[in-house]
Amino acid sequence: MRSEPGMAAPASVVGSWMAAAVAFPLALVLAAAGQGLGALAGGCSWIGLSLPLDRPVWALVNQPALNFAALGGATGYWLGSWLLPVLTACGVLGLRPRTRALLVELLCLQIAWAAVSVAGAWLPLLDLEDGHLARWLALHRLPAGLLWAAPAAAALASILPTIRLLALARRRRPDIGRLGRVALVFVHLAVPSGAWAGLAWLARRELPLPALGGLGLPLAVALGLAWLRYPPAHLGRLERPSFRGVAALAVAIAVAAAALWYGGRPLPGGRAAGLLWGRPGDFNNIRPWVEPQALQLPGRPSPEPA
Repeated sequence: MRSEPGMAAPASVVGSWMAAAVAFPLALVLAAAGQGLGALAGGCSWIGLSLPLDRPVWALVNQPALNFAALGGATGYWLGSWLLPVLTACGVLGLRPRTRALLVELLCLQIAWAAVSVAGAWLPLLDLEDGHLARWLALHRLPAGLLWAAPAAAALASILPTIRLLALARRRRPDIGRLGRVALVFVHLAVPSGAWAGLAWLARRELPLPALGGLGLPLAVALGLAWLRYPPAHLGRLERPSFRGVAALAVAIAVAAAALWYGGRPLPGGRAAGLLWGRPGDFNNIRPWVEPQALQLPGRPSPEPA
């Protein structure tokens, strides 16, 4: 008895796209969490976040000193938004969840792909002046061209989700031709990435060409790998997509959309929304284009906007 549909079946493609709709916003959250954790390690207090589609995400923090950004303790603050998603991408595919379901495999695959493509390759090139890695390079007087090392390294990490996709595909079709493998990578990985770039264009009304170039690096590696070779089949029985699993993905998509709306929706004047759960201090890092809104938490006073 066959356990699940092939990766080219409509059920698998729709499930993969639904998983991507959860994973891509999650990549922004991972990037903001990486910066926030790096800021905490440097002595900051984490007071909020902003998750815009057309700008780098920001963990909003109170800094211990006015020149904190130029200190050695700020390294995690600047680099955490890249490191945490890439490390997550390398680790999530090694997880062995109790539920051996195709939708779970697709979700892990899309989380890894979104982490390397969006947080690893797209975000570093979205703002060449005030982006996290760009500002870190400028503060340390390093060549601006080193900024492309981030998407290049993310492109190497994109080999992992590509291998998992092709391994899943070989469960039902042991011998897949080159065009078939490239088509699978295009449908499962390139289409969600293109949809993400389209959403960013709707928010900004212009194409961020450097970021598109960065996003193209993981896609090129994934398509090239699919053309050249494919891995052994993924072993183990997988459950077919169930109504409960699809419903859970639908709820997760709604939560992810709400997070993007309240945490980073575009506002008039080129501004973007943000969320505050703490009170901004004198040395906060809230960008001029961020319009923070207070998030009322139970048992805590409402923070005042900056």
